[in-house]
Amino acid sequence: MSHSNSEIWIHWVIVTKERKPLIDAWKKEVLSQTLGKFIENNGNSHGTFSVQNDHFHLLIKLPFASSPNDFLNNLKLQIQETFIQSGSMENFLDWERKPYTYSVSLNQLSVEKNNIQRQDFKHQKVSLDEELKFFGM
Repeated sequence: MSHSNSEIWIHWVIVTKERKPLIDAWKKEVLSQTLGKFIENNGNSHGTFSVQNDHFHLLIKLPFASSPNDFLNNLKLQIQETFIQSGSMENFLDWERKPYTYSVSLNQLSVEKNNIQRQDFKHQKVSLDEELKFFGM
C-alpha cells in the first residue's frame, strides 16, 4: 500500500468575541510573541501572522497528526497560558467560537503570506466584514 504525505496549509482568521476591538498594543505584543513561537514550534518556516485590534490572521501548515479542531484548541490554550504567565486573566481575550478558515494551495502560499503581512495596510481601506465577504465567509 502506498502512502503519501500532503501538506495542508490553512489561513485562520480568529476574531474577538462580538468583534470588539480588544487587542491593544500590549495584547498585540503578547499575541505576536505567542504566534511566532507557535509557528516555530510547529516547524512552519513559511508560516506567518498578523494581529489587528479585533482579530488575527495565521497562515500555518496543519500538523500531520492534528485535526483542525485539535489544532485550534491547542492554539487557544497556548494563548491563554501566555496571558496567565504575563500577569493576569483579566488581560485574556475571549474569542468567537467559530474561526474563519480556508485552505491554501502550495502554489498560492507566497501570495497568501504576502497578503497576511500587508493586513495593517489592507485594513486601513477594507473592513474585516468586507474582507470576509470577499472570501465567501
